[in-house]
Amino acid sequence: MVRTLLGLSVSSGLEGVDAVAVRVEGLGLDLVSRVVAVPRVAFPPVVRDVIRAPATAPVAPPPEFLRTVADAAVFAARQALSKAAVSPRDTFAIGILEPTRPAAAVPIYWPEVAERVAEQTGVTVLHGFADRDHACGGCGHPITAVADFLLFRDATESRLLVHLGAVSTVLLVPADGKVSAALGFEPGPGNQLLDAVLFHGTRGKELHDIGGKQAVQGRCLDPLLARWAEHPHLTRTPPKTVHAEAFGRGFLLAAFDAVRQLNATLPDLLCTATHLAARAIGDACRIPLMKPDSARRVLLTGGGVRNGFLWQLVAKQFSGSVERADAVGVPAQSRNAAAAAVLSALTCDGVAGNLPVLTGATGGRLLGHICPGDGRNWARCAAWLADQTGEYPRANRAA
Repeated sequence: MVRTLLGLSVSSGLEGVDAVAVRVEGLGLDLVSRVVAVPRVAFPPVVRDVIRAPATAPVAPPPEFLRTVADAAVFAARQALSKAAVSPRDTFAIGILEPTRPAAAVPIYWPEVAERVAEQTGVTVLHGFADRDHACGGCGHPITAVADFLLFRDATESRLLVHLGAVSTVLLVPADGKVSAALGFEPGPGNQLLDAVLFHGTRGKELHDIGGKQAVQGRCLDPLLARWAEHPHLTRTPPKTVHAEAFGRGFLLAAFDAVRQLNATLPDLLCTATHLAARAIGDACRIPLMKPDSARRVLLTGGGVRNGFLWQLVAKQFSGSVERADAVGVPAQSRNAAAAAVLSALTCDGVAGNLPVLTGATGGRLLGHICPGDGRNWARCAAWLADQTGEYPRANRAA
């Protein structure tokens, strides 16, 4: 049976909502997926002003804040369905992947957003996928590993996925292998650090170094980069995830102090931070665990693919042999949204969506909170769930 699912996610730069319509065939770990529509809907200014405010000067959200966020998500979902030529009544479920490292001063209450999406679309919504992994001792990162494996696996070639998001993530998907053979972790900082450097360096006037245009005008501060290379996270062996404060406020203040001592400029600091992000990825992918001597196709995803300077530096780490994930049918900037759709399918199929060997959880678990859609959609989902989860303990061990 072919099912159409939607995935929704918020871009790492908090610009708006990515939506993906995915058609899947098969069940559980035998899923074969195909992305058929990929719209992006920008948040209106009233939302962007609130979620981009610095944590030191929080902005009180207007009463309609959450409703406006939900409306953007609903509009993105409807655009995806329209492009895929599918009606909401023929949509199986919607998955929402919340930002794992929100940078907003005012957090978005995603359970209410999910309820509003279910209410306005009539489609059952699954969200909060990392919560169950946290509950059984995991760190919740990378929560999309199983979904990424299903989206990118190939019978003849190994693929190394490099995600340039708020932090960087690497995942090795071996050729014709089992999901338990996937290897991945978070090497180091990503867009969140680069955005923070620019935001504080311009006193809030600029949010993103579009295309890396300011960083490319600077010079790499080698003494500072050498000092950063000794950061505890970068020297720790995998599995590992980037702690919220690892490259946070303390790191940022020390970086600006170092720039003043070196009589350097903001472009110099941006250039050095971009070098750090790229070098962390390259060093991580050269350790024996990631099988650097084997043939592997390097695919880049995430908002960082728009940063030409970061792309160039990452490509140098792999001798120039990198591609956007679009080359294999998964849009580079919508990888998280596609993963959300696949995670929702796995839960409905009664298969664990986390990978304990990577997250540190005590075992595989069904992921997500469920917001029922209208009566017709929920009846179909409930019947499907009942049929697929009869042997839940067996399916739970699959991942």
